[in-house]
Amino acid sequence: MNFSVISGFAAFVLYTVACLVLYRQFRGQGKPSRTAILVPGGLAVAAHAVCLWQVMITPQGLQLGLFPVASAVAFTGATLVLLSCLYRPFEWISALVYPFAALTIPAMLWVNTGYTAHPLAHGLGVHVLLSIVAYAVLALAACQAVLLWVQDRQLKSGHIRGVMRLFPPIQVMESMLFEAIWLGQILLTAAILSGFFYVDSLFAQHLVHKSVLTLVSWVVFAILLGGRYVRGWRGRTAIRFTLSGFAVLLVAFFGSQLVLEFILER
Repeated sequence: MNFSVISGFAAFVLYTVACLVLYRQFRGQGKPSRTAILVPGGLAVAAHAVCLWQVMITPQGLQLGLFPVASAVAFTGATLVLLSCLYRPFEWISALVYPFAALTIPAMLWVNTGYTAHPLAHGLGVHVLLSIVAYAVLALAACQAVLLWVQDRQLKSGHIRGVMRLFPPIQVMESMLFEAIWLGQILLTAAILSGFFYVDSLFAQHLVHKSVLTLVSWVVFAILLGGRYVRGWRGRTAIRFTLSGFAVLLVAFFGSQLVLEFILER
């Protein structure tokens, strides 16, 4: 058993423990401190980082296959949740992030799509890093939008039920949503610009569809932010735009990468 498997197994177990603590609190069987939630999550992130380093950094170059990148996005999202919890009530998002992060680890370790690692030349690593962080931030925004949708529906029905009673007020939830979208949009803009600067041939590298869909996603988020500033968009309008923009972004990389690796075997 190599070190990547050991660290990956440790991360999987720790993410699972963190989820169990969260779900126990959701069921109302106790109210552990924030430390009880964040400590296993922090240890899981540390073990996940070691596993990613072992898998993605190879003598041939950086492994940017479907599942390693998905795991890197999940790791980045979990790390951002931990950091955000230091000043915002953001730990609830980890109930959605931790399970996904846990599931990406066995997929990364044991599902072989035939992707071949390539060296990153001409500073392309900057583009890859910006893209992963942008995906992660906008994924967190999408998670926030889902929780906001549930909260909004319960408010419309006249009362808050279950775990939603423990959530911050809807105004705070909306504020957190737009903070994430602003940060994600800035990072996505930087990723797009760096991609056009560093990528030599979009057609030769099968990147046209990814680029077009990413630009469509950028436009969706830009319209949402403009509507928020000009017309005060909020509530269900913000939720719809957020989920639509993220869905397009999801297809831009993961959908196209799925086709390339599993169907076209490139």
